[in-house]
Amino acid sequence: MNAENGNRSQAFRKGLFIDVVAYLGAFGIGVIPFLFIDNMFAAVAAFTAVATAVLFIVTVVFSDVSIYDPYWSVAPPVLVLASMIKYGLWNVNALVVFALILLWSIRLTGNWLKTYKGIGREDWRYAMYRKKYSPFVFQTISFVGLLFVPTIVVYAGLVSALLVIRERGFAPLSSIGILVMVAAVLLAFFADRAIHRFLREHKGEGRTCNLSVWKYSRHPNYLGEMSFWVGLYLYFVARCPSIWYQGLGFLSIIALFLSVSIPMMEKHNGERRVDYAEYKAKTSMLLLLPPKKKKGPENRSDPEA
Repeated sequence: MNAENGNRSQAFRKGLFIDVVAYLGAFGIGVIPFLFIDNMFAAVAAFTAVATAVLFIVTVVFSDVSIYDPYWSVAPPVLVLASMIKYGLWNVNALVVFALILLWSIRLTGNWLKTYKGIGREDWRYAMYRKKYSPFVFQTISFVGLLFVPTIVVYAGLVSALLVIRERGFAPLSSIGILVMVAAVLLAFFADRAIHRFLREHKGEGRTCNLSVWKYSRHPNYLGEMSFWVGLYLYFVARCPSIWYQGLGFLSIIALFLSVSIPMMEKHNGERRVDYAEYKAKTSMLLLLPPKKKKGPENRSDPEA
């Protein structure tokens, strides 16, 4: 057992070191085109595209696509801060939006770190694709679907932030967006804490977490994630109502969760958790709703009774 724990600890430390170096390298190379492009939106797009390409090379070298996993949470504050520095954006909107994105990033990156197993221990979804397809097909899927699609989606959601940090003056209705973003981070935080506690106490039992917010939603962490981007859009649209349509990229994030992430997790949980069918029957898929009462003989009308 001690040897096994030692191997896990070594894999964790090695993986974390590789990730830190990889991300420093990716952002260091990505910032080069960013510095030479005048248009902020094109500059940020080039920054994130080059950084993603660098990370893809690292995932190939180490045969571990999970190296990319923290990019979703790490890149947004880096991209926003880089834009603030380059374009001298230190107005109230820039500071508030950056602070909220940083808060969201710390929570999500912290959860990734808590579940990180080390180099070479890929997420089950990546391992499934790697096993199913030939190396060339897998790397194509990895480059396009596993890395660049999420990068594009995050960039699309971040457009709202890039638009609003250019604006001086705070719109009172943007407070609604702030409240939604803070509530979203708190929801995700409580979801994380509850499921980690449940997994510690019921490890290996194949049971479904129904503690805390998981009692009211099968995917409260995803709800928190989606709600954050909705809140960011609300902040933007309150300040820039005339260009409301330019910030609709956040819808691609919601579409990704609803069409890919949630269906895959539903299938995965159904295959490995013995009580998931029962849990699914009485618990809302996404929204926080009261559990459905199980129908029994006492709830049915029987004309012969």
